[in-house]
Amino acid sequence: MLFDNPIFAGWYTDTVDIYRVLSRKDGNMTRQERQKVNQLPVSCRVYSPKKDGPAMTDNAARERSVEKLACDLTVDIRAGDELLVIRGGSLGHANQPERYVAGAPVAYYDPVGGGMTGLEHKEVGLLKDNIVR
Repeated sequence: MLFDNPIFAGWYTDTVDIYRVLSRKDGNMTRQERQKVNQLPVSCRVYSPKKDGPAMTDNAARERSVEKLACDLTVDIRAGDELLVIRGGSLGHANQPERYVAGAPVAYYDPVGGGMTGLEHKEVGLLKDNIVR
């Protein structure tokens, strides 16, 4: 993974918390609840921003952007997960989290079992579509 190569050891500058809708049995009813999947913040990097300015609709202003997230192959991210990303979180910055929805993750493997470059990683497309407060 990226941490195996000392050149890229500091590349994951951000952190992410992953939330997923899971079923919970409550008596005879099954409820859908959004629950945090990871215990500790996951190191990642958000890059390739395509940010638009706020757009006015009939009743509110919205902001929308499309970006990408890179993380370790072992991270459990699925399409539809809600991701709260803290920019600079791995560097100790306590910024406000940015809310994204995850697209389908794509795993990038290094040839020869990751022994050559150590660049194996998972890439996730992100969508941010929020109402401006």
